[in-house]
Amino acid sequence: MAQKSRTQSLFDAFERLSKREKVMVGVLFGGFLLVGIVVVSMIIGTQIEALEQRNENTRDTLTQIAILKDDFLRNKGVLEAQKELLDSNDVKLVRMMEREAANADFEIEDFKESKRFVTNKHRNLKKTPTRKSVVDLVEESQTVTIRRISLAQLANFLAAIEARPEPVITTRLTIDTLNSDRQVLRSIRLTVATYRNEEVQL
Repeated sequence: MAQKSRTQSLFDAFERLSKREKVMVGVLFGGFLLVGIVVVSMIIGTQIEALEQRNENTRDTLTQIAILKDDFLRNKGVLEAQKELLDSNDVKLVRMMEREAANADFEIEDFKESKRFVTNKHRNLKKTPTRKSVVDLVEESQTVTIRRISLAQLANFLAAIEARPEPVITTRLTIDTLNSDRQVLRSIRLTVATYRNEEVQL
């Protein structure tokens, strides 16, 4: 009731104002209303702009994910294929090299075997009591000497080795040619290596 009488008093006071005063009050009220609308619009506009920026950032992120997804899946497939090769590699270097040498019509004089760990998980985890074994990447290599073959024979031999599906590569090659005929190789010293994942007991 008190609220109603106060409101009525305001209306009565407004009615008692002159026409000029009423216009001034109306202009003042309109100014306050306009300022309020502008402030609210600015606040809402700022919020909308921030929301649009977040949406734009989200769209950019999703676009980057879509672009990188294909690369990730492709690289993941390559890594899985390489791991499969390393897990299933059972090539015997001596037998393989002797066969490829026979195909190139020459013989290998001697073999010197070497083996080393490329990764050292078994050493790093040796003190872990819960682990009984770990898989490490191992390099096995054969260093051989070949005498008096032609450059074409050596090229065919190396090409056959490098073309194998197993992870086999030539890691070292030293050639000594004849002074009288550079196409004839007096001696070749080369190292061929293969790589495999091997379970090591801790």
